[in-house]
Amino acid sequence: MDFVAIDFETANRQPSSACQLAAVVVRDSEIVAEHCWLIRPPRLFFSPMNISIHGIRPADVADALTMEGVWSELQAMIDGQVLVAHNARFDMGVLVHSLAAHDVACPAMEFTCTRLLAKAAWPGKNAYGLKPLGQWLGIDFKHHDALEDARCCAMIALAVERTQTPMELAQLEAALQLSRGYYRHSQLVSPRMLGRRGRATTGNIRTLTDRWGFPVKPTRGTVGGIDPTAVVAASANELPLAGKRIVMLGPLRGLDLVETIELITRLGAVAQPHISADTDYVVACGTTLDEASQFVCTALAATPTNPQVASSQGAKPAGIRLLSERQFAALLPAGKATLR
Repeated sequence: MDFVAIDFETANRQPSSACQLAAVVVRDSEIVAEHCWLIRPPRLFFSPMNISIHGIRPADVADALTMEGVWSELQAMIDGQVLVAHNARFDMGVLVHSLAAHDVACPAMEFTCTRLLAKAAWPGKNAYGLKPLGQWLGIDFKHHDALEDARCCAMIALAVERTQTPMELAQLEAALQLSRGYYRHSQLVSPRMLGRRGRATTGNIRTLTDRWGFPVKPTRGTVGGIDPTAVVAASANELPLAGKRIVMLGPLRGLDLVETIELITRLGAVAQPHISADTDYVVACGTTLDEASQFVCTALAATPTNPQVASSQGAKPAGIRLLSERQFAALLPAGKATLR
C-alpha cells in the first residue's frame, strides 16, 4: 500500500495560516521517509488558543519558508500520490487555502481519511480522534506536533490494512465501502462512507440505532427508495438478474448494503466483493459515474486482463458495464417506478 500521510498545524482560525506541515511517505506498507517544515504564515498572526494547542509562536517561524517555498519541496514528493490525513477535509483545506494565499494553484489531488477508515474497520468505538485511536493502537506520539501526528496517521492506516487481506489503498477503500475525496477544478470533495451502517429494518419501518445497536428513533424508509418487497413480487418468481456478476459500490437508495446484496441475490445475481475480469455490472450507488469509472480502471489495472469498461449511455461492447443507480433500478421489476 502506497500513500503520503500529511498533517498541518495552523496559526489561527484561518485555513490559510499553516505554520507547520509534515509528510510521511509510505511505500509497500512501510514508512520510508519523513519530512517536516515550519512555515511562516501570512501576517504572522498567531491566536493564543492555537499557541496553547501546538506551542508554536511567531518567533519560531519568523525566518521559516512561506507555504510557497515549502511547496517547491513538497510537490515532487506528493505528485501522483494519494494523500492521507486524519479529518482529511481540514488538512486538505489548509493546503488549498495556504497555496492560494501566495497565488499558487493547487493541482488535482486525491485523498482519504484515516478517521473514516477507522470507523469502517472498527465500528462501535467511543471515539475516533487521532489521540484516542493512537492510544488504543499503542502508538506513542506527541499530539499536535505535525510530524508526530502525520506518523500516527500513517500507522493507523497501516493498522486498518492489517484487518484485511493485504491490498492496495483503492481496494481497501472498496472493501470498507469508502469513497475517496478529491480536489479538482477548485472543488474540494470529502471522502465519505458509502455503506449505511447502524440501521435495522423490520417491514417498512426503519429503526436507527446508536453505536451499540440500541434503537433510538423509528422512521419510515427513505422516500423514493427501492421497495424490495415490491421488486420481488413484480419478478413473478423469475430471476431477471440470473447469472449476472455484480459489484455494488454502495447500497441502493432506501436500503443498507446487506439488504441490497440480499435483494440482488434473490433476483439471481452473484454479488461480488471485488471487481474482476468476469464482472458484468458495476453499480455506482452513492458516487458519480466519473468517480466510479476511475475506481473501476484502478481496480482492473492489477488484473491479468483488462476488459473494456463502458458507460451504459454509450456503446455496449463485451466486458464490464458501468451503471448509475437509476440505470440499474430500471433493470429491476418495479425498480424504476419506485426510485424517484
